[in-house]
Amino acid sequence: MENTIPDILGDGFQAELYYRRWYILSLFSLFSLFQCAVWNTWGPIAETAKNVYGWDDGDLTLLPLWGVVVFPVFSGPFAWLLGRSLRWAVAIAALLVVIGTFIRCIPILLPEQAVNFDIYCNTGAIFNAMAGPVAMAGPIQLSANWFPPGERVAATGIGQMFNALGIGVSFIFGTFLVREASDDCELDNVLCLNNESDLKLARDDINILLWVHGGASFIVFLLILLYFPSQPPKPPSISATEPRTLFLEGFKTLIKSRTAWLTMITYSMSQGLVQMWQSVMIINILNLEIEGVTEKWASMLGLVISFVAVAASIGFAFFLNWFKKRMKLVLILLLGVSGIIFIFTTLLFQGVFQFQDSNGFKIATYFLLLSGISLAYASAPLLFEFSVELNYPVGEGTIGSWLTLWFNLFCICFLLIFQKPDSSTGWLNYVLPASVLGPLPLLFLVQENYNRLNIDEGKKPEL
Repeated sequence: MENTIPDILGDGFQAELYYRRWYILSLFSLFSLFQCAVWNTWGPIAETAKNVYGWDDGDLTLLPLWGVVVFPVFSGPFAWLLGRSLRWAVAIAALLVVIGTFIRCIPILLPEQAVNFDIYCNTGAIFNAMAGPVAMAGPIQLSANWFPPGERVAATGIGQMFNALGIGVSFIFGTFLVREASDDCELDNVLCLNNESDLKLARDDINILLWVHGGASFIVFLLILLYFPSQPPKPPSISATEPRTLFLEGFKTLIKSRTAWLTMITYSMSQGLVQMWQSVMIINILNLEIEGVTEKWASMLGLVISFVAVAASIGFAFFLNWFKKRMKLVLILLLGVSGIIFIFTTLLFQGVFQFQDSNGFKIATYFLLLSGISLAYASAPLLFEFSVELNYPVGEGTIGSWLTLWFNLFCICFLLIFQKPDSSTGWLNYVLPASVLGPLPLLFLVQENYNRLNIDEGKKPEL
Protein backbone atom coordinates (compact mmCIF):
# COMPACT_ATOMS: atom_id res chain seq x y z
CA MET A 1 0.00 0.00 0.00
CA GLU A 2 1.36 3.39 -0.98
CA ASN A 3 1.99 5.86 1.84
CA THR A 4 0.80 9.36 1.12
CA ILE A 5 1.18 12.71 2.83
CA PRO A 6 -1.83 14.98 2.39
CA ASP A 7 -1.13 18.65 1.83
CA ILE A 8 -3.71 21.40 1.35
CA LEU A 9 -2.59 24.13 -1.04
CA GLY A 10 -4.57 27.09 -2.29
CA ASP A 11 -8.32 27.32 -2.57
CA GLY A 12 -9.43 23.83 -1.65
CA PHE A 13 -6.71 22.18 -3.69
CA GLN A 14 -5.40 18.96 -2.17
CA ALA A 15 -1.98 17.66 -3.14
CA GLU A 16 -0.56 14.29 -2.23
CA LEU A 17 3.07 13.42 -1.70
CA TYR A 18 4.03 9.84 -2.44
CA TYR A 19 7.01 8.28 -0.71
CA ARG A 20 7.82 6.51 -3.96
CA ARG A 21 8.98 9.88 -5.34
CA TRP A 22 12.31 9.22 -3.63
CA TYR A 23 12.66 5.86 -5.40
CA ILE A 24 11.92 7.50 -8.76
CA LEU A 25 14.48 10.19 -8.03
CA SER A 26 17.04 7.58 -6.92
CA LEU A 27 16.56 5.51 -10.07
CA PHE A 28 16.89 8.54 -12.32
CA SER A 29 19.97 9.61 -10.38
CA LEU A 30 21.63 6.22 -10.96
CA PHE A 31 20.93 6.46 -14.69
CA SER A 32 22.36 9.98 -14.76
CA LEU A 33 25.40 8.91 -12.72
CA PHE A 34 26.36 6.06 -15.03
CA GLN A 35 25.78 8.15 -18.14
CA CYS A 36 28.38 10.62 -16.87
CA ALA A 37 30.71 7.85 -15.63
CA VAL A 38 30.73 6.33 -19.12
CA TRP A 39 31.37 9.76 -20.63
CA ASN A 40 34.47 10.17 -18.41
CA THR A 41 35.76 6.60 -18.80
CA TRP A 42 39.20 7.59 -20.03
CA GLY A 43 40.02 10.67 -17.95
CA PRO A 44 41.07 8.78 -14.79
CA ILE A 45 43.28 6.35 -16.75
CA ALA A 46 44.63 8.84 -19.27
CA GLU A 47 48.31 8.01 -19.01
CA THR A 48 47.74 4.24 -19.01
CA ALA A 49 45.38 4.43 -22.02
CA LYS A 50 47.86 6.54 -23.98
CA ASN A 51 50.57 3.94 -23.45
CA VAL A 52 48.39 0.88 -24.08
CA TYR A 53 46.66 2.16 -27.24
CA GLY A 54 49.23 4.63 -28.52
CA TRP A 55 46.83 7.55 -28.07
CA ASP A 56 47.74 11.19 -27.42
CA ASP A 57 45.90 13.99 -25.57
CA GLY A 58 43.88 14.78 -28.70
CA ASP A 59 42.62 11.20 -28.97
CA LEU A 60 41.64 11.18 -25.31
CA THR A 61 39.76 14.47 -25.42
CA LEU A 62 37.94 13.50 -28.63
CA LEU A 63 36.03 10.82 -26.69
CA PRO A 64 34.40 13.22 -24.17
CA LEU A 65 34.09 15.80 -26.95
CA TRP A 66 31.40 13.61 -28.56
CA GLY A 67 29.36 14.16 -25.41
CA VAL A 68 29.03 17.86 -26.13
CA VAL A 69 29.04 17.75 -29.94
CA VAL A 70 26.14 15.28 -30.17
CA PHE A 71 24.18 16.94 -27.36
CA PRO A 72 22.72 19.88 -29.37
CA VAL A 73 21.37 17.51 -32.05
CA PHE A 74 19.24 15.56 -29.55
CA SER A 75 18.50 18.38 -27.13
CA GLY A 76 15.35 19.53 -28.96
CA PRO A 77 13.73 16.10 -29.51
CA PHE A 78 14.35 15.04 -25.91
CA ALA A 79 13.10 18.40 -24.56
CA TRP A 80 9.85 17.76 -26.41
CA LEU A 81 9.68 14.17 -25.14
CA LEU A 82 10.41 15.19 -21.54
CA GLY A 83 7.33 17.42 -21.62
CA ARG A 84 5.25 14.58 -23.08
CA SER A 85 6.47 11.54 -21.16
CA LEU A 86 9.22 11.54 -18.56
CA ARG A 87 9.11 7.73 -18.49
CA TRP A 88 9.81 7.21 -22.18
CA ALA A 89 12.44 9.93 -22.31
CA VAL A 90 14.39 8.30 -19.48
CA ALA A 91 13.89 4.73 -20.76
CA ILE A 92 15.12 5.58 -24.27
CA ALA A 93 18.09 7.50 -22.87
CA ALA A 94 19.02 4.59 -20.57
CA LEU A 95 18.89 2.21 -23.56
CA LEU A 96 21.26 4.47 -25.51
CA VAL A 97 23.77 4.29 -22.65
CA VAL A 98 23.55 0.47 -22.68
CA ILE A 99 24.15 0.37 -26.44
CA GLY A 100 27.09 2.74 -26.11
CA THR A 101 28.77 0.70 -23.39
CA PHE A 102 28.38 -2.66 -25.10
CA ILE A 103 29.63 -1.37 -28.47
CA ARG A 104 32.98 -0.73 -26.78
CA CYS A 105 33.09 -4.38 -25.71
CA ILE A 106 32.83 -5.80 -29.26
CA PRO A 107 36.63 -5.86 -29.78
CA ILE A 108 36.92 -7.80 -26.50
CA LEU A 109 34.53 -10.48 -27.76
CA LEU A 110 35.98 -10.40 -31.29
CA PRO A 111 39.78 -10.03 -30.98
CA GLU A 112 40.14 -9.58 -34.73
CA GLN A 113 38.35 -6.23 -34.29
CA ALA A 114 40.93 -4.98 -31.78
CA VAL A 115 42.63 -3.01 -34.54
CA ASN A 116 39.46 -0.89 -34.77
CA PHE A 117 39.18 -0.41 -31.00
CA ASP A 118 39.32 3.40 -31.23
CA ILE A 119 36.47 3.39 -33.76
CA TYR A 120 34.27 1.30 -31.45
CA CYS A 121 35.13 3.58 -28.53
CA ASN A 122 34.16 6.69 -30.47
CA THR A 123 30.93 5.07 -31.70
CA GLY A 124 30.06 4.06 -28.15
CA ALA A 125 30.77 7.59 -26.97
CA ILE A 126 28.33 8.94 -29.57
CA PHE A 127 25.50 6.66 -28.39
CA ASN A 128 26.16 7.55 -24.77
CA ALA A 129 26.19 11.23 -25.72
CA MET A 130 22.68 10.93 -27.18
CA ALA A 131 21.40 10.30 -23.64
CA GLY A 132 23.03 13.46 -22.31
CA PRO A 133 20.04 15.83 -22.76
CA VAL A 134 17.84 13.63 -20.54
CA ALA A 135 20.53 13.08 -17.91
CA MET A 136 21.14 16.82 -17.60
CA ALA A 137 17.73 18.39 -18.25
CA GLY A 138 15.58 15.64 -16.73
CA PRO A 139 16.01 16.51 -13.01
CA ILE A 140 14.03 19.73 -13.19
CA GLN A 141 11.14 18.02 -15.02
CA LEU A 142 11.16 15.18 -12.49
CA SER A 143 11.16 17.55 -9.51
CA ALA A 144 8.23 19.52 -10.98
CA ASN A 145 6.22 16.33 -11.61
CA TRP A 146 6.86 14.57 -8.29
CA PHE A 147 7.94 17.05 -5.60
CA PRO A 148 6.27 19.91 -3.67
CA PRO A 149 7.67 23.48 -3.68
CA GLY A 150 9.60 22.93 -0.45
CA GLU A 151 11.54 19.99 -1.92
CA ARG A 152 12.03 21.02 -5.54
CA VAL A 153 15.47 22.62 -5.15
CA ALA A 154 16.72 19.58 -3.21
CA ALA A 155 15.25 17.12 -5.75
CA THR A 156 16.73 19.04 -8.68
CA GLY A 157 20.04 19.19 -6.83
CA ILE A 158 20.14 15.45 -6.21
CA GLY A 159 19.31 14.64 -9.83
CA GLN A 160 21.90 17.08 -11.14
CA MET A 161 24.65 16.27 -8.69
CA PHE A 162 24.44 12.52 -9.26
CA ASN A 163 25.28 13.28 -12.89
CA ALA A 164 28.34 15.17 -11.69
CA LEU A 165 29.02 12.33 -9.24
CA GLY A 166 29.50 10.14 -12.29
CA ILE A 167 32.89 11.78 -12.66
CA GLY A 168 33.76 10.57 -9.16
CA VAL A 169 32.50 7.07 -9.90
CA SER A 170 34.60 6.98 -13.05
CA PHE A 171 37.61 7.77 -10.87
CA ILE A 172 36.66 4.89 -8.53
CA PHE A 173 36.39 2.46 -11.43
CA GLY A 174 39.55 3.75 -13.06
CA THR A 175 41.62 3.86 -9.88
CA PHE A 176 40.65 0.48 -8.46
CA LEU A 177 40.11 -1.59 -11.62
CA VAL A 178 42.99 -0.36 -13.76
CA ARG A 179 46.49 -0.66 -12.35
CA GLU A 180 48.83 2.27 -12.91
CA ALA A 181 51.26 1.76 -15.78
CA SER A 182 54.44 3.57 -16.72
CA ASP A 183 57.46 3.41 -19.00
CA ASP A 184 59.64 3.50 -15.87
CA CYS A 185 60.16 -0.16 -15.00
CA GLU A 186 61.87 0.64 -11.69
CA LEU A 187 58.70 1.90 -9.97
CA ASP A 188 57.12 -0.37 -7.36
CA ASN A 189 53.55 -1.64 -7.79
CA VAL A 190 53.36 -0.10 -11.27
CA LEU A 191 53.02 -2.07 -14.49
CA CYS A 192 55.94 -1.67 -16.88
CA LEU A 193 54.74 -0.80 -20.36
CA ASN A 194 58.03 -1.89 -21.89
CA ASN A 195 57.19 -5.41 -20.75
CA GLU A 196 54.83 -7.30 -23.05
CA SER A 197 53.18 -9.27 -20.22
CA ASP A 198 52.56 -6.09 -18.18
CA LEU A 199 51.17 -4.39 -21.26
CA LYS A 200 48.67 -7.23 -21.63
CA LEU A 201 47.72 -6.93 -17.94
CA ALA A 202 47.00 -3.22 -18.39
CA ARG A 203 44.83 -3.96 -21.42
CA ASP A 204 42.96 -6.70 -19.49
CA ASP A 205 42.28 -4.23 -16.67
CA ILE A 206 40.73 -1.78 -19.12
CA ASN A 207 38.61 -4.57 -20.62
CA ILE A 208 37.21 -5.34 -17.16
CA LEU A 209 36.44 -1.66 -16.69
CA LEU A 210 34.44 -1.59 -19.94
CA TRP A 211 32.42 -4.66 -18.91
CA VAL A 212 31.63 -3.11 -15.52
CA HIS A 213 30.26 0.00 -17.23
CA GLY A 214 28.12 -2.12 -19.52
CA GLY A 215 26.73 -4.33 -16.75
CA ALA A 216 25.87 -1.45 -14.41
CA SER A 217 24.12 0.49 -17.18
CA PHE A 218 22.11 -2.58 -18.22
CA ILE A 219 20.84 -3.17 -14.66
CA VAL A 220 19.67 0.44 -14.34
CA PHE A 221 17.90 0.20 -17.71
CA LEU A 222 15.99 -2.92 -16.60
CA LEU A 223 14.89 -1.22 -13.36
CA ILE A 224 13.58 1.77 -15.32
CA LEU A 225 11.60 -0.52 -17.62
CA LEU A 226 10.06 -2.29 -14.62
CA TYR A 227 8.75 0.83 -12.86
CA PHE A 228 9.25 4.48 -13.71
CA PRO A 229 5.98 6.43 -14.15
CA SER A 230 6.06 9.97 -15.52
CA GLN A 231 4.08 11.46 -12.63
CA PRO A 232 2.18 10.39 -9.49
CA PRO A 233 -1.59 9.73 -9.52
CA LYS A 234 -2.22 13.11 -7.85
CA PRO A 235 -0.06 16.25 -8.31
CA PRO A 236 2.29 17.48 -5.55
CA SER A 237 1.53 21.19 -6.08
CA ILE A 238 -0.82 23.64 -7.74
CA SER A 239 1.74 24.57 -10.40
CA ALA A 240 2.07 20.90 -11.37
CA THR A 241 -1.53 21.06 -12.65
CA GLU A 242 -1.02 24.27 -14.65
CA PRO A 243 -0.44 24.05 -18.42
CA ARG A 244 2.97 24.99 -19.82
CA THR A 245 3.72 26.65 -23.14
CA LEU A 246 4.37 24.25 -26.02
CA PHE A 247 7.99 23.39 -26.73
CA LEU A 248 8.57 25.55 -29.83
CA GLU A 249 6.66 28.50 -28.39
CA GLY A 250 8.57 28.18 -25.12
CA PHE A 251 11.93 28.02 -26.89
CA LYS A 252 11.10 31.15 -28.89
CA THR A 253 10.17 32.89 -25.64
CA LEU A 254 13.54 32.01 -24.14
CA ILE A 255 15.43 33.26 -27.21
CA LYS A 256 13.70 36.64 -26.91
CA SER A 257 14.16 36.89 -23.13
CA ARG A 258 17.07 38.96 -21.81
CA THR A 259 16.74 37.25 -18.43
CA ALA A 260 16.93 33.78 -20.01
CA TRP A 261 20.22 34.72 -21.70
CA LEU A 262 21.72 36.13 -18.50
CA THR A 263 20.94 33.04 -16.43
CA MET A 264 22.00 30.73 -19.27
CA ILE A 265 25.45 32.31 -19.57
CA THR A 266 25.87 32.20 -15.80
CA TYR A 267 24.95 28.52 -15.65
CA SER A 268 26.92 27.46 -18.72
CA MET A 269 30.15 29.11 -17.63
CA SER A 270 30.03 28.35 -13.91
CA GLN A 271 29.05 24.70 -14.34
CA GLY A 272 30.26 23.71 -17.81
CA LEU A 273 33.80 25.00 -17.52
CA VAL A 274 34.27 23.67 -13.99
CA GLN A 275 33.11 20.20 -15.02
CA MET A 276 35.24 20.27 -18.16
CA TRP A 277 38.28 21.20 -16.10
CA GLN A 278 37.55 18.25 -13.81
CA SER A 279 37.50 15.90 -16.80
CA VAL A 280 41.05 16.93 -17.74
CA MET A 281 42.37 17.81 -14.30
CA ILE A 282 44.87 14.94 -14.36
CA ILE A 283 46.46 16.37 -17.52
CA ASN A 284 46.58 19.82 -15.90
CA ILE A 285 48.06 18.65 -12.59
CA LEU A 286 50.60 16.22 -14.07
CA ASN A 287 51.84 18.89 -16.49
CA LEU A 288 52.79 21.01 -13.47
CA GLU A 289 55.57 18.43 -13.02
CA ILE A 290 55.52 18.48 -9.22
CA GLU A 291 57.79 15.78 -7.83
CA GLY A 292 55.75 13.16 -5.96
CA VAL A 293 52.48 14.06 -7.69
CA THR A 294 51.47 10.96 -9.68
CA GLU A 295 48.52 9.91 -11.84
CA LYS A 296 47.30 7.72 -8.98
CA TRP A 297 47.33 10.65 -6.55
CA ALA A 298 45.59 12.94 -9.06
CA SER A 299 42.96 10.26 -9.70
CA MET A 300 42.29 9.93 -5.99
CA LEU A 301 42.04 13.72 -5.74
CA GLY A 302 39.44 13.71 -8.52
CA LEU A 303 37.52 10.99 -6.71
CA VAL A 304 37.48 12.84 -3.38
CA ILE A 305 36.55 16.16 -5.02
CA SER A 306 33.60 14.61 -6.83
CA PHE A 307 32.12 12.94 -3.76
CA VAL A 308 32.72 15.81 -1.33
CA ALA A 309 31.52 18.48 -3.77
CA VAL A 310 28.37 16.53 -4.63
CA ALA A 311 27.57 15.78 -0.98
CA ALA A 312 28.10 19.44 -0.07
CA SER A 313 25.94 20.59 -2.98
CA ILE A 314 23.06 18.30 -2.02
CA GLY A 315 23.35 19.48 1.58
CA PHE A 316 23.23 23.08 0.37
CA ALA A 317 20.16 22.28 -1.73
CA PHE A 318 18.18 21.11 1.32
CA PHE A 319 19.35 24.15 3.28
CA LEU A 320 18.51 26.56 0.45
CA ASN A 321 14.85 25.53 0.54
CA TRP A 322 14.62 28.05 3.39
CA PHE A 323 15.70 30.79 0.98
CA LYS A 324 13.35 30.07 -1.90
CA LYS A 325 12.82 33.77 -2.59
CA ARG A 326 16.42 34.86 -2.05
CA MET A 327 17.94 32.87 -4.89
CA LYS A 328 19.77 35.76 -6.54
CA LEU A 329 21.59 36.79 -3.37
CA VAL A 330 22.58 33.20 -2.55
CA LEU A 331 23.90 32.65 -6.09
CA ILE A 332 26.03 35.80 -5.93
CA LEU A 333 27.53 34.67 -2.62
CA LEU A 334 28.23 31.12 -3.78
CA LEU A 335 29.92 32.12 -7.04
CA GLY A 336 31.76 35.05 -5.49
CA VAL A 337 33.33 33.05 -2.67
CA SER A 338 34.22 30.14 -4.99
CA GLY A 339 35.86 32.64 -7.36
CA ILE A 340 38.08 34.00 -4.60
CA ILE A 341 39.13 30.45 -3.69
CA PHE A 342 39.88 29.64 -7.34
CA ILE A 343 42.13 32.71 -7.61
CA PHE A 344 44.30 31.20 -4.88
CA THR A 345 44.20 27.88 -6.77
CA THR A 346 45.57 29.59 -9.88
CA LEU A 347 48.33 31.23 -7.85
CA LEU A 348 49.21 27.81 -6.42
CA PHE A 349 49.40 26.19 -9.86
CA GLN A 350 51.46 29.09 -11.19
CA GLY A 351 54.08 28.49 -8.51
CA VAL A 352 53.43 31.70 -6.57
CA PHE A 353 53.16 29.66 -3.37
CA GLN A 354 56.22 27.54 -2.72
CA PHE A 355 56.45 24.50 -0.41
CA GLN A 356 59.40 22.56 0.95
CA ASP A 357 58.01 19.29 -0.37
CA SER A 358 55.10 17.94 -2.39
CA ASN A 359 52.99 17.31 0.73
CA GLY A 360 52.40 21.03 1.18
CA PHE A 361 51.27 21.33 -2.42
CA LYS A 362 48.98 18.32 -2.03
CA ILE A 363 47.31 19.64 1.13
CA ALA A 364 46.77 23.11 -0.39
CA THR A 365 45.38 21.59 -3.60
CA TYR A 366 42.95 19.41 -1.68
CA PHE A 367 41.68 22.30 0.45
CA LEU A 368 41.29 24.80 -2.38
CA LEU A 369 39.69 22.48 -4.93
CA LEU A 370 37.35 20.80 -2.44
CA SER A 371 35.99 24.09 -1.11
CA GLY A 372 35.90 25.97 -4.41
CA ILE A 373 34.27 23.26 -6.52
CA SER A 374 31.78 22.45 -3.73
CA LEU A 375 30.55 26.05 -3.70
CA ALA A 376 30.41 26.22 -7.50
CA TYR A 377 28.41 22.98 -7.68
CA ALA A 378 26.02 24.19 -5.00
CA SER A 379 24.83 26.94 -7.36
CA ALA A 380 23.78 24.48 -10.12
CA PRO A 381 20.33 23.39 -8.86
CA LEU A 382 19.62 26.92 -7.70
CA LEU A 383 20.36 28.31 -11.17
CA PHE A 384 17.98 25.74 -12.68
CA GLU A 385 15.15 26.56 -10.27
CA PHE A 386 15.79 30.30 -10.56
CA SER A 387 15.54 30.06 -14.35
CA VAL A 388 12.22 28.21 -14.10
CA GLU A 389 10.82 30.86 -11.76
CA LEU A 390 11.95 33.70 -14.02
CA ASN A 391 10.59 32.14 -17.22
CA TYR A 392 7.38 30.45 -16.02
CA PRO A 393 5.08 29.26 -17.68
CA VAL A 394 7.73 27.98 -20.11
CA GLY A 395 7.98 24.24 -19.40
CA GLU A 396 10.65 22.84 -17.09
CA GLY A 397 11.91 20.43 -19.73
CA THR A 398 12.27 23.24 -22.24
CA ILE A 399 14.18 25.43 -19.78
CA GLY A 400 16.39 22.53 -18.72
CA SER A 401 17.22 21.80 -22.35
CA TRP A 402 17.89 25.49 -23.05
CA LEU A 403 20.40 25.68 -20.20
CA THR A 404 22.12 22.38 -20.92
CA LEU A 405 22.27 23.03 -24.67
CA TRP A 406 24.40 26.13 -24.14
CA PHE A 407 26.28 24.38 -21.34
CA ASN A 408 27.47 21.86 -23.92
CA LEU A 409 28.28 24.50 -26.52
CA PHE A 410 30.62 26.12 -23.98
CA CYS A 411 32.11 22.69 -23.35
CA ILE A 412 32.71 22.20 -27.09
CA CYS A 413 34.80 25.36 -27.18
CA PHE A 414 36.77 24.12 -24.17
CA LEU A 415 37.52 20.67 -25.58
CA LEU A 416 38.24 21.85 -29.12
CA ILE A 417 41.31 23.65 -27.82
CA PHE A 418 42.80 20.23 -27.05
CA GLN A 419 42.39 19.18 -30.66
CA LYS A 420 45.01 21.72 -31.73
CA PRO A 421 48.28 19.80 -32.25
CA ASP A 422 50.94 20.42 -29.60
CA SER A 423 48.72 22.93 -27.78
CA SER A 424 49.95 24.11 -24.39
CA THR A 425 47.90 23.31 -21.29
CA GLY A 426 49.09 26.31 -19.26
CA TRP A 427 45.77 28.07 -19.87
CA LEU A 428 44.03 25.42 -17.74
CA ASN A 429 45.45 27.13 -14.64
CA TYR A 430 43.10 30.08 -15.26
CA VAL A 431 39.89 28.25 -16.17
CA LEU A 432 38.43 27.86 -12.67
CA PRO A 433 38.42 31.53 -11.54
CA ALA A 434 37.28 32.70 -14.99
CA SER A 435 34.39 30.22 -15.00
CA VAL A 436 32.69 31.60 -11.88
CA LEU A 437 33.83 35.23 -11.75
CA GLY A 438 33.28 35.87 -15.47
CA PRO A 439 29.47 35.55 -15.40
CA LEU A 440 29.02 36.97 -11.88
CA PRO A 441 28.24 40.56 -13.01
CA LEU A 442 25.39 39.24 -15.16
CA LEU A 443 23.48 38.11 -12.07
CA PHE A 444 23.30 41.72 -10.84
CA LEU A 445 21.36 42.58 -14.02
CA VAL A 446 18.66 39.94 -13.38
CA GLN A 447 15.38 41.26 -11.97
CA GLU A 448 13.97 38.74 -9.50
CA ASN A 449 10.47 37.31 -9.72
CA TYR A 450 9.07 33.98 -8.54
CA ASN A 451 6.15 33.23 -10.83
CA ARG A 452 5.82 29.51 -10.16
CA LEU A 453 6.19 29.88 -6.39
CA ASN A 454 3.53 32.58 -6.42
CA ILE A 455 1.14 30.15 -8.13
CA ASP A 456 1.83 27.52 -5.47
CA GLU A 457 1.22 30.06 -2.71
CA GLY A 458 -2.07 31.14 -4.27
CA LYS A 459 -0.71 34.50 -5.39
CA LYS A 460 -0.94 36.16 -8.79
CA PRO A 461 2.24 35.55 -10.87
CA GLU A 462 4.28 38.58 -11.97
CA LEU A 463 4.04 37.85 -15.71
